[in-house]
Amino acid sequence: MIDLLNEILITAASLLFGSFVLSSAGFGLGLAAFPFILLIVEPKTAVVVVNTVSMVVFGLLVFQNRHKIKYKEMRIPISAGLLGVPVGLFFLDLIEPNVLSIVIAVLIVASVVFTTFFKSASVEITPSLFTLLSFLVGVVTVSTGIGGPLMAMVVVAKDWKRDTIRGSLALYQIFVKGVSVVGYFATQRFDSDVFTLTAVGVFPTVIGFLFASAFVTRIQEGLYRKLIRAIIITAGMTVLVKAVLQIAW
Repeated sequence: MIDLLNEILITAASLLFGSFVLSSAGFGLGLAAFPFILLIVEPKTAVVVVNTVSMVVFGLLVFQNRHKIKYKEMRIPISAGLLGVPVGLFFLDLIEPNVLSIVIAVLIVASVVFTTFFKSASVEITPSLFTLLSFLVGVVTVSTGIGGPLMAMVVVAKDWKRDTIRGSLALYQIFVKGVSVVGYFATQRFDSDVFTLTAVGVFPTVIGFLFASAFVTRIQEGLYRKLIRAIIITAGMTVLVKAVLQIAW
């Protein structure tokens, strides 16, 4: 009973933080939530819970930015992402939980570092590259819950405005994660723990969205980004060390 209560409390706090980051930037719920939730929740359960609950925020972001979304330009990337869903489900079923923890931790740290230095790089995103990356993001998102930073890199390179990025990324993710949730049901990933943590996670996720919507424009962006990166990298390294030690022992 105490273990379940700890799981619920940590999951709720993790999703609250992740929702705030996602609602602010248009991506990053898993990036921000996983380092904390993985300290107590089994990796595959965490992936299913985070991907399922995040659909609530993505739906709110789509509605909030519906007039800014690049609907025509997102049709092919969304289709490519959907093609990646069955591949992602296959990898999720194949990979060992401890290895999955390491993969997620490495992706977390690498994503933060990469997105930190990306603005200084010059990358041309062709339609073919956009399609390929959309497919890969679909695979990675379904199997690890970490795919948003790579997709964000693409739309930032296209010089889209902030609200367009938030809405367009959300539109992509709500399709990919919606189909992935169907896949999780089909592959029997929704056990009692997943149902409980998902139900509990909806409320803090909505609170995180509302908090971000109300206050994010008042926070100094430079300081906000530095703080978030520091927290995520530190927590990500903690998850990585924990997973490596578990395998070693």
